[in-house]
Amino acid sequence: MIGAMELIENTLRGDEALREFVKPLMALLYRPETTELIINEPGVVFAESDCGWERHEFPQLDMDHLMQMAKAIATHSKQEISAQHPILSAMLPTQERVQIVMPPAVPVGTISFSVRRPSARIQTLAEYESQKVFEETLWHLPEAEVEGVDKMTVPGSDQKLLKLLRARRFADFLAAAVANRLNICVVGDTGSGKTTLMKTLCQSIPSYERIITIEDVRELFMPNHDNQVNLLYSKGGQGQAKVTPADLIASCMRMKPDRVLLAELRGSESYDFLKLLTTGHSGSITSFHAESCSRAIARFALMAKEHPEAAAYDDVALKRLLFMTMDVIAHLKAEPIFDTDGQQIGKRRVMTEIYFDPYKRLELAYAT
Repeated sequence: MIGAMELIENTLRGDEALREFVKPLMALLYRPETTELIINEPGVVFAESDCGWERHEFPQLDMDHLMQMAKAIATHSKQEISAQHPILSAMLPTQERVQIVMPPAVPVGTISFSVRRPSARIQTLAEYESQKVFEETLWHLPEAEVEGVDKMTVPGSDQKLLKLLRARRFADFLAAAVANRLNICVVGDTGSGKTTLMKTLCQSIPSYERIITIEDVRELFMPNHDNQVNLLYSKGGQGQAKVTPADLIASCMRMKPDRVLLAELRGSESYDFLKLLTTGHSGSITSFHAESCSRAIARFALMAKEHPEAAAYDDVALKRLLFMTMDVIAHLKAEPIFDTDGQQIGKRRVMTEIYFDPYKRLELAYAT
């Protein structure tokens, strides 16, 4: 904890007001097990870890303190928070993402803070195997194989990937999929481990490639890749520069990337990302919220439809393009672990299924 306090002193030096307002939270935020801090009302802080939510009393965090802290964070990030602008997305100087909502967007007398602490640790695929993440993973045999279609119709690299899936060597499959420059989507609910898996997959990218990441907060760390650019957009159009994911995707086209990694798709930028992939920028990795692999394509299409240009495609045409472009979909789920007394003692993250069907991709590519 001494290290955490030293970090606060160093990073907040020069902004005494912000340092004083956030200091009461830092000991709790920098516990190794903490992943998120939540404030719903004055005096109470909830900390999340793999053991669930834990309530903590902070009487010094009264409404006046919280309002002043919100304004200090807004000032530091060169933004505004007020009754006219009651929602703020910002970054703390120590690189935690914070979302603040104040009245009238929440009831009078309350204010909401959500502080997410990104993990700098990078897991290996071997660790995923030892944690039995792939123990129950399903891979649905492509219809073409069920019907006995000649396996020679797909490239040799895809045949090798299919062989790994048949042998349930899922970690080897994912590493090979990255190395073979397949486009990968990691899907699941909030807290399922999408970003963690993305970071793991990034380590399988050859170190000589030029990588561009697009994020709203730095989480895709790749210490072994020297030639990388980390682009940041302002969530909700806030921030000193009103940069959107679509702006950064367009910029990527002129930055000569070998790969573009978009941390999370949320809306109309999905269409811009799809256009990027169809221009030959293969080997991309992204994530978004979807309940399963089977629903991921529909979810992607729904987000892409928010873009005005997507109106030129009907649902069938758009989904066809997605099936031709998105090579691999991996779905993750987090399951709570309880002791005999019903107390949550941890979380188990599992990969429920993987989608990979090169036969369908090939069939759609040559369909008239």
